[in-house]
Amino acid sequence: MRNTIIYGLGAMTLAFGSMLCSCGDFDPEGFEALPDLPVAEDVRAEVSGHTINVSWRLPASENITGVQFIKNADTRNPIELGPDATSYEVKGQPMGEEGLFTVKICYADRYVSEGVTATATLPVETLPGVTSLKSAVSGRTVTLSWALPSGSGITGVRVCREGEAAVDLPAGTLSYEMKAQPMDVDLTYSVQVVYDEYYPSEAATTSVKVPYIPAKMAYLLTVPDWRNLPDDDERAAAEWFSRQENAEFIQPSQIASLDVDLYPVIWIEIDRVGLPLGWENLPAEVSGEETIAALRSYTAAGGNLYLSNMATQLTVPLGIVPADMPPTVYGNGDGGSGDDVWVINPYLGWDFRNGSDQGFYDRTAHAIYKGLTLEDPNGYGYENLPLIGPGQREDHNCLWDCNIYGRGSYPDVIANFEATTGSLVLATWGHVRDHCVAGLVEFYANANHGRCIANGLAAYEWNQNSGVNPYQHNIEQLTKNILDYLK
Repeated sequence: MRNTIIYGLGAMTLAFGSMLCSCGDFDPEGFEALPDLPVAEDVRAEVSGHTINVSWRLPASENITGVQFIKNADTRNPIELGPDATSYEVKGQPMGEEGLFTVKICYADRYVSEGVTATATLPVETLPGVTSLKSAVSGRTVTLSWALPSGSGITGVRVCREGEAAVDLPAGTLSYEMKAQPMDVDLTYSVQVVYDEYYPSEAATTSVKVPYIPAKMAYLLTVPDWRNLPDDDERAAAEWFSRQENAEFIQPSQIASLDVDLYPVIWIEIDRVGLPLGWENLPAEVSGEETIAALRSYTAAGGNLYLSNMATQLTVPLGIVPADMPPTVYGNGDGGSGDDVWVINPYLGWDFRNGSDQGFYDRTAHAIYKGLTLEDPNGYGYENLPLIGPGQREDHNCLWDCNIYGRGSYPDVIANFEATTGSLVLATWGHVRDHCVAGLVEFYANANHGRCIANGLAAYEWNQNSGVNPYQHNIEQLTKNILDYLK
């Protein structure tokens, strides 16, 4: 059964002013002069499955330039069809709601005819859903599996965790893994079959509780045993790591098999006298093609990295910074003795804090500074974080000179560096009062990699050669904070 309505010209002026535009740029103010144009004839709307087929006959005229098709009185978004169009398939019309489908003819004189409307209603039906819905938990991954109903018209499967956005899967999908699920809470998952692209079945649901699993942090070794690392600073860092809770040493060959749910962060620490500049010159165990590929896959799956000292150069092959933005401030010598304290500065642009065209950035509220006490042992006039005291120090910087890249369209070089690399600079050299270098940087996660913190400041030295470092606690607490933050 069909219902066809021809709207009167006067009513159209008031109710559908925006619908009375031409297929071009018709001025509604000229509507009163609209001639009595022929309208679409025999407009029909017929239901076929989940589709409504609307058809019409064109009036006899040589000046037809197009057809406007309007769904459910949505006059702001008419569908423009060609001059020979005599039908249109409507998909996605809600079940049980009467649809109004209006056809208007466009003419060469830039006018449109009156609208002719047909109505149709898709019947409400209960669509078959999945059966035998099961759930399995492995680590923090929940795997759902199900059986699909028989029959035609299935175009997809929709999976959803309660309160989250649904995931649409291809037709024929029989299982789905949901990683990094919340732990120690009751979770409800639902699965629906989607028919003809728009119509979901009733949902099948299952409840799951992922048990609490402490996240582990991994330390990537370049030798089979940390005690055989070739540098005293690397051995000191690894020895401290070995005493931490939920800490595990891994070999490069293990990276590809790591579950990021269980190992959300890997620490890579390289600090060696005489090592040449350039990521290709890093130990083959971390710079080799297979290791780089495995690290790329790990971070693409959401894994996070802590790159310290010379390992900050791995940001280039891992695609965390552009290839033309590697760390360029570099040192690899034996170092020397000094009477000052090496500190790092979380106040970026200190000299611009009282008003300037350049910015002042206080990063002390970041989680990596939790439980750390800032001091001013060198009398700079502002507080810093001391990392290594007087005595023998290796001047092993591996960080970014932001002045190279300029300020671009931003207030200063730090803001430009952050915008270009998707990062937050957390500290610079202790004595720097402007924005020249980025020494401790958080690179935000994106579609290609997880989060990364890179620490290339020379003050971050794990073993002071001339004796006990009075600020060793700050080295250790800063490291713990970074690893905890990246879990």
